Parts: sequence; C-alpha cells; structure tokens
Amino acid sequence: MNSFEALFWSLGASWQFSVFYPFVVLIFSGFIVVYLLSSKISSTVLRLSLTFLLGLLPAVIYFVFYPIYESDVGNNPRIVLLEQCEAVTTSTFEVITLPNCPYCVESIDAIVQLKKRNPDLDVIYKILSSSNNGGHVAALLKKSKIKSAFVRHNSDLKKITKGSFPTFVFRQKGRSDVFVWNNNTFGSCALDYIEAN
Repeated sequence: MNSFEALFWSLGASWQFSVFYPFVVLIFSGFIVVYLLSSKISSTVLRLSLTFLLGLLPAVIYFVFYPIYESDVGNNPRIVLLEQCEAVTTSTFEVITLPNCPYCVESIDAIVQLKKRNPDLDVIYKILSSSNNGGHVAALLKKSKIKSAFVRHNSDLKKITKGSFPTFVFRQKGRSDVFVWNNNTFGSCALDYIEAN
C-alpha cells in the first residue's frame, strides 16, 4: 500500500476502493487542468495532445509503479474442508509462512494495517519451522506485536498451502471450511471480504 492509497484507506474507504481512487483522482484532476487550459489553445491537435498528456498520462505513470492486480478486481479464494475442523465460534485469520521468505516478510505491513482497522480480529502468523527459528518473519512480527506460532508441516497444512507461501487462511465464524488465498490471489478484495465477515 502506497501513501496515496493509505490516504483513502485512512479516510474510511474500503481496501478495493483505496486501490482505485488514486486513478480516479489523477484522471479527474488531469481533465480539469486540460479544461482550464484548453480555452486558451486554438489548435485542435495541440488541445488533443494536451488532453492525453495531462489527462491520462499521470494515471498511466501511476499504474506503471502501482498496478492493479487481478486480486484487486475479484476475490477468488479456494474453499478447503479440513479433516479435523469443526465450526469456529470466532473468525480467525492465519498467515502461513516460512521463516525467511521475502514475500512472507512483505505481507506483514498489510496485515498490520488490517489488524489496526479490525482490532477484534484474531490474527496469527504460523511459521513453518522444525527448529523454532522464525528468521526475519518472527523478528518483524514481534516488532509489530502480531501473534505468531511455530508449526510443523502436516496433512492439513499441505492441503492448505499447496507449497505456496505466504498462504492466507480465513476461518469464518460458524463455518467448518476455510477460505484460502495464495500470494497471487490475496489482495484488496480478500481484505474487504475478511473485514466484512
């Protein structure tokens, strides 16, 4: 999340709209500038060039640095029924990680923001480690005051992660199955879903 998205998010916008609003603002403000300047320009070619440059180019440049991913457009979790899973009484959110996985470390910032916005949500990072070595992930979680636990690989975890890390798992209150996203399918739509449930 960049500071432009964080601004809209802090104003109460959903995660998904926080991703899209910067584009709307850039395009809208660009076209306002074009409208104000176009009355002073008589050449149609120059006016069209100005429309493109000031109207669309800022949003295009922003998109190059902060693209919209498929996970920001749609929510596509896998629903997994575990062997030893009963309906939970409270919703919990788990992130299954490896100790020094760079994508796992990268996920912490968004989850810290999720926890700040939803203080009652039970969030825990499960670090797969047979030696109880949490690496960079454990150090950042301790600093961020996010709960963590060491776990060993078992059949349920293999079924959930399918070898992809980090894996995001949402256990919704009253359900015995779990919603699972891998690093490529977890985005603003998934965060909105978790907040809503």
